[in-house]
Amino acid sequence: MPSLDLRSLAAMSGIMAVVLGLVLLGVRANFPASIRGLRYWGLAPLLCASSTVLFVLSGVLPNWLLVLAGNGLLMVGFAFFLFGSQRFFGQPVAWRRWGMVAAGALSLMAVFLWVQPDYRLRVLVFTSTLALVCVVHVRLLLRHGQGFSSRLAAGVLAAQVLVLVGRGVSSLWLDSADSDRFAPSLAQTAYLGAFSFSVLLVSVGVLLMASERVRSEFEHLATHDSLTGALARRALLELAAMEMQRWQRYQQPFAVFMLDVDHFKQINDTHGHLVGDAVLRDLVTQVRAALRGADRLGRYGGEEFLVLMPGTDLAAAQVVAERVAATVRSAAPQAPAPHCTVSIGVAAVQAGDATFELLLARADAALYQAKSSGRDRVVVAPADVVLF
Repeated sequence: MPSLDLRSLAAMSGIMAVVLGLVLLGVRANFPASIRGLRYWGLAPLLCASSTVLFVLSGVLPNWLLVLAGNGLLMVGFAFFLFGSQRFFGQPVAWRRWGMVAAGALSLMAVFLWVQPDYRLRVLVFTSTLALVCVVHVRLLLRHGQGFSSRLAAGVLAAQVLVLVGRGVSSLWLDSADSDRFAPSLAQTAYLGAFSFSVLLVSVGVLLMASERVRSEFEHLATHDSLTGALARRALLELAAMEMQRWQRYQQPFAVFMLDVDHFKQINDTHGHLVGDAVLRDLVTQVRAALRGADRLGRYGGEEFLVLMPGTDLAAAQVVAERVAATVRSAAPQAPAPHCTVSIGVAAVQAGDATFELLLARADAALYQAKSSGRDRVVVAPADVVLF
């Protein structure tokens, strides 16, 4: 017979849950508002700890309070883990549906407490309900989660499902109708131990998920323009340097084109800088719609953008650039932003290009020619011309 006291195990579980809940609620204040779900995640272990307090007071509090309130708090605690993940992934929280599930489960437990008292059936109802919550949570994490943290949480919850199902089924022959939750047994010790560690590990898992999201957002801010969402100049030039290395090593072609919004200063002077910002955001959306999947769009400076096209020769790059110009030309303006057009200069890497700056200079010269020739057009830099 196990020597570990089950009340002590429950108390230790409650203390760990309180600590983790406070940690999750504490980091919530320091995380960006875009990281959602932390409030639910923080309250979840605290609710589980509250149920533990009730169970530890078994023999002091009425049995019906332990059965209904204690198990109800555990159900709500695990549901809050699920709700936090739903908010985290931008999914709707089905409060009414899960409220009905919990109410139905507690009603059945009340029947097996007062009408037909049977500890085994109460265990079966509770473990089945909790297993259902965990299964839905695992499915959500596998569908929307990425990285180690979500796999950790999903793995822990999947293991908890097995423990819950095993405990519920085994109770039918290991326990009696009048058994007590703290009656010492190997099955109950394993069950409470697994339950304690699952709350701990799921809490750690969701905290890591939030931390990974913060890191991802900071990486995105470091590599993307904050106004338009296009790649930042530095990030795009780093990609261009990699393409240049592939060209020098494997002769894999690539092309670029520089894009400038026509009469952008006039737009700012006439409509204001807020409208000018809206024009740039709309422009990025329109250009992306016309680019291919491998093409990379970055903001080079002001109203000037640079598109990097891996594995593309000059003729193919011109086709893409013409499509971009036509897309912008035909796009309906989003009020109050006025209609705008773009001028584009296209160039492809060629023999003699020792640096990416030489290719960029040809594209810039072609862009200048497009603007000086009347704007709203695409000009291709002639091949085999080296600029010094």
